[in-house]
Amino acid sequence: MALHGYGLLIGTITGYRKPRGRERHWLLIVQPGNPRHPPYRVSLNVPSAQPHDHSEIECQIVDFPANHPFVRKLVNIGTKGGAKGTSNFLLANENQGVPCLDYADGNIVDPLGFPSEADAHPKVGKAWPKQTLAKLRRGVKEAAASLEKAAESNALVAVFGTGHPMNHQTGEYPSTGFTAVDNVHMNQGAFNRTHGSLHYQENGKAQDGGLIILFESGAQGIFIKFQSQTVHTDEHGDPSITGIEKIDAVAPQICQAIMPRIPRARSQAHAIEARSVGAAAVSAMTSAAQPFGQSNAQGYVFADFDVDDATGQFIPDNDGATYKTPFVQKQSLGQTQGPVPNPRSYPVMDLTSVTGPQVPGYTQDENGQRIAFDVIGDSGAVNQTNFDRYEQKVSDLLANDAKASQPAFMFHVGDVVYYYGERAYYYGQFYDPFRAYPAPIFAIPGNHDGLIYQTSQVSLADFQSAFCATAPGRWPGAGGILRSTMTQPGVYFTLDAPLVSIIGLYSNCGESLGWLDGQQLKFLYNELIRLKQARQQSFRAIILAIHHFPRWFPGQSKKDRTSIAIDATFTKAGFWPDAVICGHAHLYQRVVRQNVGQRNRQDIPYIMTGAGGYNISPQEELAKTYMQKIGVQKGKSNRLGSVIFESGYVKATVTKPATGNPTLKFEYRSVRPQSSQPDDICTVDLLARKVIS
Repeated sequence: MALHGYGLLIGTITGYRKPRGRERHWLLIVQPGNPRHPPYRVSLNVPSAQPHDHSEIECQIVDFPANHPFVRKLVNIGTKGGAKGTSNFLLANENQGVPCLDYADGNIVDPLGFPSEADAHPKVGKAWPKQTLAKLRRGVKEAAASLEKAAESNALVAVFGTGHPMNHQTGEYPSTGFTAVDNVHMNQGAFNRTHGSLHYQENGKAQDGGLIILFESGAQGIFIKFQSQTVHTDEHGDPSITGIEKIDAVAPQICQAIMPRIPRARSQAHAIEARSVGAAAVSAMTSAAQPFGQSNAQGYVFADFDVDDATGQFIPDNDGATYKTPFVQKQSLGQTQGPVPNPRSYPVMDLTSVTGPQVPGYTQDENGQRIAFDVIGDSGAVNQTNFDRYEQKVSDLLANDAKASQPAFMFHVGDVVYYYGERAYYYGQFYDPFRAYPAPIFAIPGNHDGLIYQTSQVSLADFQSAFCATAPGRWPGAGGILRSTMTQPGVYFTLDAPLVSIIGLYSNCGESLGWLDGQQLKFLYNELIRLKQARQQSFRAIILAIHHFPRWFPGQSKKDRTSIAIDATFTKAGFWPDAVICGHAHLYQRVVRQNVGQRNRQDIPYIMTGAGGYNISPQEELAKTYMQKIGVQKGKSNRLGSVIFESGYVKATVTKPATGNPTLKFEYRSVRPQSSQPDDICTVDLLARKVIS
């Protein structure tokens, strides 16, 4: 999103104040060419030269000859009609001919001249290259000398930035005009990181700030960026890399093979313009570990059996006034895609980091090894009727089954909270229903977790608070429930557990089809390669979790691009998962995909478990014609498929016996079972890679 109020001021420095103490700003008083206009205050970041202070601010000081085209243009603008500067701060979008700065295009400043850009892939979780203290001192000294010289010689200075005060959410500014110039630094390339700052919402091309001193003999520019930004940007000014070396290092020929071609109209669609002052506190609110209750050795609390908790309440939600608005519909139709936060680090998480080395729900004895875990989707109930009829019954079933047989964890495949994943509804739709569940709950977002209905919201902010905290602790959205916030490295990640790895992806906000950005497809490719090798070394089941069901059914007139890209990634990696688990449609459906994988001999069950509490919607059954063709009828299952219109969840079990082939079994357990057995059972022989029941 472009910064509102971007433009240019040319004038003379009539006063200045050097950085004092730990301040990292020069304060400049710049008088425009109109002597009757009040002077502007300009705040200019500079690197700190204090001992032991490795500032995250980087700068380049560039000398230009007097005949440089950009310098000549600035001089012509500043001296037009014999003036000593522009009459006031000139808005670029209102004044034709006002030049703009863009660090990434390399025409004015060397993009790779900043220390953190010496490597094409800024590291996450590692120290960036630092400007040495000596270099910081030289830079500060040189900048100070230039500014002092400009003030003494009455030289013109050209200041690029945004007018202040300015409401960057609405683009409004006071009728009295600007009093200062702000953002005199690079204004693109800010990462959207899990629990990061919201500066990414101000990314844009040709809107970078800077200061150029126009001496008679030439010019000198002071250009500033933050180490948390990158000059590797796309047409919107957003990073074209993730900053995570392993993802960014995927070869271009691999990317070309796995990524779908994007139509021109779609490529021009930008991310949701979501801004919120309150959301900036998300990181601070959830980052500190606060030991409380009966936590395990890793600091996590799972089940909370305090039935007298009265700190929260079930709050009904109604999207009737918002869902049909153009703002929401553009997201639901996939025309506007929500921003996908970059993970904090390469997003692989080991279950033992949460449970400790002794994983509940995992057993190993003379008979072999076994792990059991639960899968659920679309659990949030939006009114009391649906809560009583669906979600409460499912959560009670889960808790009761867990008492009989301890699960290792639950994996939620999205739509945790309806309709817009807001904090106010987390207590009633998630924390309270699952208070008695005695194991960790991991999750990927569904479309309703990412949707927003106004620009004052930040997509996925509350999901990140609940599931992607930097340390386990309490979150106000949980009310008095003691379940810890989870510490997933991002909204997409791989969970490694004994005998099983689950690759979880975020398929965005569309109401019908999913969408994966390039960084997730590269991550998926990397993980398939890694887990292919891990499987050869130590046998494990590999599962893909994604909210929207990938479309592959025979007879489809047209497949969607994301489903094609997923298959292309499987093919390029030479490895297909053992199963795919999904949600989104509000029912249970299983479809076995045949004759895929290496040598086209593999069976892959696709499990849709979207009946976790929101509602039951039989009309959402996928590929009805194909389901009929393989002989699936309501309430009746066979080896190739099943469809059940009853709320419930999936229990998954991976077994590696002492003798015989390892298996992956899915059981659908409904709140109204048809018999003493699960309503549907599907078992995969993991060596033969075939469905055997």
